[in-house]
Amino acid sequence: MKTKQKTELEEYLIKRKSEKKLLFIPYLAFSYPDLELCHDIIEVLIEEGADTIELGLPFTDPIADGPVLQKVFKKVLEKPFHISDLIKFLEKINAKHPQYPFLLMGYANMFLQKENQALIKNFYERNIKGIIVPDLPFHEKMRLHKKDKSILMHDTIPWIDFATPTTTDDRLTEIAEHAGGFIYVVSTKGVTGQKDFSLKPLKPLFEKLKKLTDVPLIVGFGVRNNAHVQEVSKYADGFIIGSKIHEIIDENINHLGKIPVRIRQMVRELFE
Repeated sequence: MKTKQKTELEEYLIKRKSEKKLLFIPYLAFSYPDLELCHDIIEVLIEEGADTIELGLPFTDPIADGPVLQKVFKKVLEKPFHISDLIKFLEKINAKHPQYPFLLMGYANMFLQKENQALIKNFYERNIKGIIVPDLPFHEKMRLHKKDKSILMHDTIPWIDFATPTTTDDRLTEIAEHAGGFIYVVSTKGVTGQKDFSLKPLKPLFEKLKKLTDVPLIVGFGVRNNAHVQEVSKYADGFIIGSKIHEIIDENINHLGKIPVRIRQMVRELFE
């Protein structure tokens, strides 16, 4: 196992994991169903012990998001969307929670532009501590990093790598060597929101990663209930849950005041 300098996010998650059984990372589509309610939901998630929150930026052609989140993004994009809205939103949260870290999920063309460095620096100053880019393959990330380390600013804000059921052993070794923050372990070959969930087939993958790195292993895709959370606890350091949250939002879209209450109840049921 190679020793490398840990990023802020990695140190934070390792510390949090030492204080509790399992890391809890909710995923929330930014500004859904609107900015005010999105803020209220985040407050609930922080109060209920979310270790960090992954904010998803809307995109017209998502490749990793299942039907629930595709529908959400379509609704969000019916309104004008500007990065400045996110900056102001983060500033509002930072005022109340100045040390609370966030993750940002988006697609490559949002980040790989000439203004990239200034944008990422702006995010970092507003407590974005990790970036998740589903359509940037590991080898392409490493090519860009080798070309110019400043392009990604990976040492400041880690770009999270994915390990999947089809990742080869050689690639897992590379991912483990360069990972920062955490490794996102995809539970299935499909997209988010899967109804069938089992980590037993991935036992060899977890065993290999644990031999290669002490970076936290976080499971995503398909976590929906307490039984799933219990299974995650046998293999990994934490989990991401997103589609279930957005299903609750949509189920109560005509009764907006109920949404934070229902989400709080869902979180408590995950850990009961």
